[in-house]
Amino acid sequence: MSHGEYRPVDTEKLRSIHNATLEVLEKTGLRVDCADYYELLESLGAKVERNSGIVKFPAHIVEGTIEFLRNQIQSGKRQYLLNGVTNPRWTPPLGFKFGGACIEYLDFAADIVRRPTEQDLIRLLQLGEAIDTVGFVGNPVACLIDEKGNEIAPYMQRIKTAALAAKYTTKCGSTEVWNERELELLIEIGSIVRGGLAAYEQKPCFITAKETIAPLQFPREDGRILLMLAKKRLPCTIIPMPLTGATSPCSIAGNVVIANAEILGVMTCIHAACPDAMVGGGIISGIMDMATGSASFSAPEALLQDSVLAQLYDQYYGQDLAIGTGYTDAKYPGIQSLAEKTMKFFSAAQQGRFNFPVGLLAGGKRFSPEQAILDLEIAQSIKRLFSKIEVTDDMLAVDVIGEVGIGKEFLSHEHTLEHFRKNLWSPALADRSATSTLNAERRHDMLAAAHEKVEQILCRDDLYKIDKDRERAIDNVVAKAERVLK
Repeated sequence: MSHGEYRPVDTEKLRSIHNATLEVLEKTGLRVDCADYYELLESLGAKVERNSGIVKFPAHIVEGTIEFLRNQIQSGKRQYLLNGVTNPRWTPPLGFKFGGACIEYLDFAADIVRRPTEQDLIRLLQLGEAIDTVGFVGNPVACLIDEKGNEIAPYMQRIKTAALAAKYTTKCGSTEVWNERELELLIEIGSIVRGGLAAYEQKPCFITAKETIAPLQFPREDGRILLMLAKKRLPCTIIPMPLTGATSPCSIAGNVVIANAEILGVMTCIHAACPDAMVGGGIISGIMDMATGSASFSAPEALLQDSVLAQLYDQYYGQDLAIGTGYTDAKYPGIQSLAEKTMKFFSAAQQGRFNFPVGLLAGGKRFSPEQAILDLEIAQSIKRLFSKIEVTDDMLAVDVIGEVGIGKEFLSHEHTLEHFRKNLWSPALADRSATSTLNAERRHDMLAAAHEKVEQILCRDDLYKIDKDRERAIDNVVAKAERVLK
């Protein structure tokens, strides 16, 4: 199946979803808690109820925002969707993603789940750096406990996380940002990594998407942070997380309408405040499991919801959309996690999305390096499955077939020796051996092999660390943060 061919909804139904979204925004509205947007929205014709913060958007200003973004993208401007747990349609060379800002770390050797430490974060950053197929390393875990075992003050957690990412990987991606003072410091660290502010603006890092709260709420702090990013010409991405049957209607189409209303409402707010801003959207939808009362992000309905919204943005709006490929309901690496990740990665690949987030468990709350290695095996297999085959005279191999003839073998032919590494993908973990005893098969368990691979990588003596001059510059920013953020 080729790029973007999977269409979960009939094309003519996209207009119905769009029109329903416009009706919700015009009649019900979006609660916008950041008052900085009110006057600007009113000047465009929106109705703002100042006491409640509810904004009702006429269809023409929403459609004007969509058309502006379409024209910007068609003119060659990139819609940069910077987030570590979602999957936009960036080209495969970006590679797979380490991200998540997880507040739990699965310590496989100790067989416990605990709060992540500074050393855990460093190990994960170096692991992502050392794996060639990983192209994006953000904050797989939050930096909560320092190297001495002390709690890191909440106001320093984002700065220290970004500083460690800057020191231990060249693949710097997204990290959290909570306020304007943090943002200035994070830009300073990013500029050190990239080689200057101009280079940073061309390839930003250490920022991420913000979230609405379903149904139809745009929180004050998220609104302020996205406005700050827009004013600094940095990527602005909004990602709703509606749950079917709980915070959105109990239907796939209704969930899509709620999510779309939140995305388009926020986009219109930012466009009103910063007309030239490049904004984008994403979705991490789920369902309410009525048997357990828990949110599920791996239910087939959740994948369908994300896919429908991605189709709407691709076909109807001419935009990219980041979908929630990274989250799984599984708590521990194993059969459930492999089944759910395979289904999610395959669903994303059907729409041409291959930069899969890896390593996440427990609805995005927990990170496991072993799960990351398992996910990478699945991801590479699916990427291989969706690759285009090479059809040349050499690959058609008519002469080779003639040379070998009927009833003989190709294993010893030089054509096989020349091409088997290129044409046959070899898994790192899956057992393809011919062993037949149960004990031998157990020794080839994929999870044990994943743990062994993690340890092998982290024992290498060539793991990355930034040069001393830039390390000192980063430490100076951290020291400044201790003074100005306290």
